[in-house]
Amino acid sequence: MKRKNEAGKIETADVISTYVYRRNPIRNKTILLARTLIRNGENRGLQGSSLFARISVALAFLIMIPAFMIGIGYFVSALIDGLRQFGQEGVVLSWGITVNSAVIFLFGIFYIISTFYFSPDVEFLLPLPLRPKQILGAKFLVVTLYEYLTSAVIYLPMLIAYGVRMGSGLLYYLYGLILFFLMPITPLAAASVLVMLIMRFTNLSRHKDAFKILGGVLAIFLGLGINVVLRNVMGTMSQEQLMELIQQGNNSLIGVASGIFPTGKWGAEALINSSGIAGSGNLLLFAGFSVAVYAILLWLGEAIYLRGVVGLSETGSKRSKMNQRELEKSAVKGSVVRTYTIVELKLLFRTPVYFVNCVIINFIWPVFFVFPLLFQGKEANVIYELTGQLNKPGIEGMILAGSFALALFLGGTNAVAPTAISREGQELFVKKYLPVSYKQQLTAKVLPGFILGLVAIFIMVVVAVFLFRMSLWLGLLILATAWLPILFTCCTGVLIDLYNPRLDWDNEQKAVKQNMNVLYNMIVGILPAIVTIGAAIGFRWNLTESVIILVPVYGLLNFLACKLLYTQGVKRFGQLEG
Repeated sequence: MKRKNEAGKIETADVISTYVYRRNPIRNKTILLARTLIRNGENRGLQGSSLFARISVALAFLIMIPAFMIGIGYFVSALIDGLRQFGQEGVVLSWGITVNSAVIFLFGIFYIISTFYFSPDVEFLLPLPLRPKQILGAKFLVVTLYEYLTSAVIYLPMLIAYGVRMGSGLLYYLYGLILFFLMPITPLAAASVLVMLIMRFTNLSRHKDAFKILGGVLAIFLGLGINVVLRNVMGTMSQEQLMELIQQGNNSLIGVASGIFPTGKWGAEALINSSGIAGSGNLLLFAGFSVAVYAILLWLGEAIYLRGVVGLSETGSKRSKMNQRELEKSAVKGSVVRTYTIVELKLLFRTPVYFVNCVIINFIWPVFFVFPLLFQGKEANVIYELTGQLNKPGIEGMILAGSFALALFLGGTNAVAPTAISREGQELFVKKYLPVSYKQQLTAKVLPGFILGLVAIFIMVVVAVFLFRMSLWLGLLILATAWLPILFTCCTGVLIDLYNPRLDWDNEQKAVKQNMNVLYNMIVGILPAIVTIGAAIGFRWNLTESVIILVPVYGLLNFLACKLLYTQGVKRFGQLEG
């Protein structure tokens, strides 16, 4: 008989036991477990959402994503026309597969850490009669399933554009569809191996949260470093060698463009030669390599995965006695908002899922922008070019407008504010009993995202000043004004979460990773960023014009957002129940 929790939901252990253990043992337990994980909570966060949330998601999928894919298709078509003159049009396929694999690898690290290690269902799976490779294989299939959306947005427009421009036959599209289903396996398997190795050797202490956070950070930065360094080491060549390859024609650049993923070259060759034996041979090579990588992942998982997850729920504590003087010193009365903000920040930093999905993203974007530039070869080094562009006379207004657009993007992609209410979960009712006004509580919900957003902007300015030689006074001006768009996205994020909170969750991952409010706030940040940068370029604002226009406009937007937060937001907060 299935047990139900207080919310009326079937317990995870009972569901898994029903679908995996009690059913026909002849059936593949990995497939059954993967299906059960999807049905029992590995969803996209729409379950229980409001009608507005469902309509917004439908519009995003029906309008925004197709529009983005069409834009990629047009860009690829224009690129094919240019490369076709040199007989190098096949490079588009190699680039497309490689870029798609790199994106899946980098962003897959976040999802793998959350799904393989930080998900609470691991504790229910370990006692069941399942082998480590079955648990790992099922979770890998779940991650792969959701990565198909990312792959479709980047890969399918490229595939269709090339097929239309080159007049490819039916076999080309059939091969392309097979490659689409196989493509995420290699990058996700590489990311999985990296994460498992790091978590195996960092999960050694009773202080599990600290070591899980350390392992996650190491996996992300090591993955990025390996991707960038190996790509540049393997792809570096002189201008003479590059020109010689270009002049050869016959898609001779495919091998160079494939980067660190050998599947890029095999996939491109399979599509280009889809009508011949060479195409089928490269397709079989692609498929065989993917299957081999998956088999290696399962073998390695059987050896080390279990040791990395055993004891994840254990925590360490430090006991200490306080005398009367120490107690009086630590219990000094202070600012309510300051104390509440510190509590929120501690929760974000100490909870591994919150840290990986909310905090570290503020430090990842600067690394994404700068890290690849540091490893460019001398022939392709763009640091000098960017240094010259940032120091051109009269460009200061564009730079300031660009900093506002960047701040809007960073604030919109930050999950701290749009999950501030959702993170309370079913314990939200506790906030109703605190002797703190709702206005002060909402202020403390805004400030953590605001502070972390300022840290991201500060890092970007420091990099621009010291690496790209941007003038110090311009950097100080950016710091003095760029807080306006950061504050705006934080206020809108909390407002969105107030009106569409995801309070019914049984693990932290659902509160942040599967919360569609992050997507809504991202749209709120990206749209004005596009308008700001477009207006600055279209009207060629100088520095004075940028300051006169941007500061009052975003000051007014902040005033309106704060007004809504402290009136309608306070009223809505009082209506919410845990």
